[in-house]
Formats: sequence, structure tokens, C-alpha cells
Amino acid sequence: MSGNPHLISHLQQIIHERGPLAFSEYMDLALYHPEYGYYVQAQSPIGPEGDFYTAANVDPAMGMLLAKLFARMAADIEDFCLVEIGAGTGLLARHILESERIPPRVPYIIVEKSSAMRQRQQETLARFEVDWRDALPSEIRGCVFSNEFFDALPVRRFVRRQGTLRELFVSDGFIEVEGDPELPLELPLLQEGCRADVSLDARAWIDSIGRSIETGYHLALDYGYLSGEFFARREGTLMCYRQHRTEENPYVAIGEQDMTAHVNFSDLIDRGPGVGLEQVGYRSQMEFLIDLGLLDLMAPLTARGDAASIGRLQALKNLLLPPMMGERMKVLLQRKAMTPTDLPGFRKTVS
Repeated sequence: MSGNPHLISHLQQIIHERGPLAFSEYMDLALYHPEYGYYVQAQSPIGPEGDFYTAANVDPAMGMLLAKLFARMAADIEDFCLVEIGAGTGLLARHILESERIPPRVPYIIVEKSSAMRQRQQETLARFEVDWRDALPSEIRGCVFSNEFFDALPVRRFVRRQGTLRELFVSDGFIEVEGDPELPLELPLLQEGCRADVSLDARAWIDSIGRSIETGYHLALDYGYLSGEFFARREGTLMCYRQHRTEENPYVAIGEQDMTAHVNFSDLIDRGPGVGLEQVGYRSQMEFLIDLGLLDLMAPLTARGDAASIGRLQALKNLLLPPMMGERMKVLLQRKAMTPTDLPGFRKTVS
């Protein structure tokens, strides 16, 4: 085992006192422990000097195009506000606000529980008026959105053995052991010998988002699948990232590597109606960005052909092409108490 010695000692003490931990608790402490967790380290985990990229690090285009969608939403909702959940370094928020498409009167709220990430966001957004919250506000009239938020939520890990659902726990020496599930759960699509990484926190967040929105939308951009493909992955979807390299073992570099699991978008879609959220659309990032006008941004860069334009063009292709983010990232839009209307990003099928 390797990693932050203080975090390792803390985890070992908990296991010694309480017995094996559900993987979700282990993952939560490894990522979010207020003193030793991965997301409180001094160096930002996101970007070229970190461990992974988000769309905002690739190019400002994502923020510019999202602002186009939000401006259209704002035209239909009085007292419209934007609420971003888990804003990373704040770079996407900066690109949205720099676009100047969002009317100055629109409040921008960031929900962030990590004090370290909040500090980075405040540095990035120092010249903008932004309101930070520890939890979702109530009676939201506007759009709650996130980019790569749900895939960073802790997951419980399950496996099917001889027809019976078993849960994976973390025991002494950071060894996985199987036991009876702590909570009643049915995973009918999970096949014999297959693993699944299930985020109960994602379900709780959708419930909270739906209850918090009075009128408006929920937009989620993330890595993920619908249930059929989600449960077809024999080893589940959990992956770790360090210095832009993947690692399958979550028990090395503890507190020093990112952990992520793909989103089961069917969970978010299926729970939506129970809290008033109706699905507007679900599509790949490639389809979403083309409908928002990304190709129009790329055309003049192709025509110019200078080194700077070619470099930016390559960055934009990373957002668009299927092997990169184009097909791996999915976009879900839900609405509450809204009359159906055409919205950029969800207007047509891209062939």
C-alpha cells in the first residue's frame, strides 16, 4: 500500500474499530477527508499539472456554448439564476461568465463542499460576482447544472455470486472482502460474476435537485451509460487517475490519486419524475455540441491554418471526436414546471 500516511493511518484505525468499510465510505474519505483527502491537496488535481482534464481545461468553447443554452433558458424564466454543483477549479464558470451571453442580473451560485476547491474557485473567479453555498438553495428558478460531478461521487461496489448479490468491503490491509449488502438493493441487470459500481449518492442528489427547483432545468454532463450498457461492463466502471495515467487499483496512492466511476444515467432519468423532473433529452456530447454550434467555431480556424488556429482546432476535436470526449461524455437535460420548447443543444438528431 502507498499514499498519504496520515490518511492511511486514519483509515486503518476506523477499520480496526468498526470492521470492514463499505467501499463508498472508503472512497469518500480517500477523496474528501477534510485534512488528508485527495481534493484538499495543495496542488490542483485538474489540468496539465494535475491528474486529469475536464472540458473547461481543453478549450473555452464549452463554457461559451453552455452560455448560449443558458441565455435561451433565461429568456423564458423570470428571476433566472444559474447553480453549478462542484465547479472544479472554477474555469468553466469563468468561461461562461466571460462569454457575456448571460445577462448581468443573473445570479451565479456555486455549491461546493470542499474548502480547498472553493478557494481555487474564488481565485479563478475573483473579478466576477459569485455566491458560494454549502448546499442547494431552495425555490430555484433557473438551471442547476454540473460537469463531471456525478462521476466523482462515492460508489458502493457489488458482485453477483451464485445468483446472490454480494457487496464489496475494504478490510485490514486494504483487502476487498465480500459480504451481505448493508442496504436492500435490487440490481436485476447485474449478471453472474459481474461487478457494478452503484452511486446511491447520485440518486440522493437527483432527489435534492428536483425538490430544490421550483421552475427550470437540470443539466448534467458526465461520463456514463444507460443501464443496459452500464451493467454489461464485467468489471464495473471504477477507475483511478494519477498524472494523466490510469490505474485500476484503488488501494495504491491512497489520497494521492483521483477515483471515479461512470454514471448510470438511467438512475437519474428514472428518479426524476418522482421529484417533478421530466426528461428533455439525453445524448452524446458530440451531438450536443454540434447542435450548439461548435462546428461554426471550428470553421474559421480551419480556414486560417496558422499554428495557433491548428492548436485550438485540435483541442476542439478532443471535445467532439468519439474516441475522446465526444461519445464517452453524455448530456442529460431535465425540466420542471416548464412548457416544452426548442433549446439549443437538444433540437435535432446529428447523423
